[in-house]
Amino acid sequence: MIRALSTTTSNTSCTSSNESQISSPSSSSSRTRRFTLHSLATRLSDSKKNFLEQIPHHQQQLTRFRKRARSFLISTLNDHSTHIRSSSSDGRHSTPGIISVDEIYRRIGSTQVHHTHDYDIGIPAPKLLQPSTLINEEQSKQILLQLPARVHALNWYLIFSTEAHGYSLNQLYRRSLEVDHDTPSLIIIKDVEQNIFGAFTSHQLIVSEGFYGTGESFLFTLHPEFRVFNWSGYNEFFVKGDLHSIGFGSGEGTYGLWLDADLYHGRTCSTKTFNNEPLTTNEDFIIASIEVWTFID
Repeated sequence: MIRALSTTTSNTSCTSSNESQISSPSSSSSRTRRFTLHSLATRLSDSKKNFLEQIPHHQQQLTRFRKRARSFLISTLNDHSTHIRSSSSDGRHSTPGIISVDEIYRRIGSTQVHHTHDYDIGIPAPKLLQPSTLINEEQSKQILLQLPARVHALNWYLIFSTEAHGYSLNQLYRRSLEVDHDTPSLIIIKDVEQNIFGAFTSHQLIVSEGFYGTGESFLFTLHPEFRVFNWSGYNEFFVKGDLHSIGFGSGEGTYGLWLDADLYHGRTCSTKTFNNEPLTTNEDFIIASIEVWTFID
């Protein structure tokens, strides 16, 4: 681009110099030069605008890439350790199979499109200590691939469900206090129109005066389509809850996911925190059921 600009400017300058030797510059040639410079400036501005618009998209792709790479590497190391232990116990020694970096990239590339049939790549489903009424094994595997590596080997423990504990946000807070503050929470929601969606947060759900959480947090949909909305990096409005409501992701007065105190009414909007689309067809929805999972040894 710089080279093209330099060449164009040089040619324009040369043309102006030759014309000055023949006759004095006319108003027509001045307008032509101004038009040429204006066109170049406009193209440069458009190129810069297009580049800036693509940055959030590439940041999301890079975040997902890093998460999946860590997941594959940890899975490989765990398999390697298991193989060594088994070989030592029966007295045999053999060279363990190692997944190359190219193989990891190939597997990650094959899962870029978020469809359920693309995620069955040999990774076992997480162990749920209680049965879920909202998700099946395949859906739990889809979520697992998006979670931070620190919880991949942990069991899923159901700390709250509307089926067992009622439709009360206060009860949800009380149940969340039973786990450590830094223990992540996975919120899964089903509305009366059979949409399934939710949020992952890096901490337990608590009453707070301000926002809390880290960039590990994300929003997602499971049904009718699996989609994930990771942190955009624009702000740090991850989670905020009081006695009247709780919200995930925010920007310009809206929440990516918002629930009322009775866990009856909810709302979902586009937000800058996760650069997300609404999680349901209608922004306002009626809650049918909620499950909140945490992760333990």
